[in-house]
Amino acid sequence: MNRKERREAERAARRNRDGQQPGSSFLPPQGRIARATMFPPADEERQRQDFLAGGVFAAGAGVLFPDGDGPVPSPVFVVYVHDDERTFGPAPQLRTAFDMLDEVGLVGLHEQMPVATSWAGMSGPSPLVKLKLDFPGPNPARGSAHLVLLADRYAELWQHIVHGGLIGVTTQQRLETATGRAGATFSDGLEACVLLGVGSSPVLEQLISLYRWPRRAPAA
Repeated sequence: MNRKERREAERAARRNRDGQQPGSSFLPPQGRIARATMFPPADEERQRQDFLAGGVFAAGAGVLFPDGDGPVPSPVFVVYVHDDERTFGPAPQLRTAFDMLDEVGLVGLHEQMPVATSWAGMSGPSPLVKLKLDFPGPNPARGSAHLVLLADRYAELWQHIVHGGLIGVTTQQRLETATGRAGATFSDGLEACVLLGVGSSPVLEQLISLYRWPRRAPAA
């Protein structure tokens, strides 16, 4: 991917984030799920099951940091998914997205497959965070996919995305293949991802405050 193509992909991802992509819109986070109050045990379990319904547990999360070879000033938050039916059974849209990424590349994917994004969260002894992806179509990609993460496992990472930015959804094998060779760059990592934009999240902000997770130091 050259610099011009990468800029176009980043603009497309930000349009998705801001709700400017035709057929797509930014969906405000479901703030009602991020609660500081404690539920009775039975009610807490019901709330948790409702939250998880239809969701796909992600394989992990990480951060891609720029290497100085391009115009992206901020790191990209990465959500890893399993490269099997644990992901593609409940979320076939992601299989379609990866297939299109391989066929038409990052820029082509964003031109043909807009995605609306938002966060949801649930507090409790094991807090949860959900990345909600809404695919307006056309078929067969129409529908929603919800990627669930055990939030406290990634306490050091939420600071990089709480105020919005770019998210890459990929598999560990895809990213390792793209970046494992000598001379691999930040751009190579981006090309292995379904790159999405997301807005700032009151839900993540509440969870960071509630659990006192690390925050980024203010710029000097």
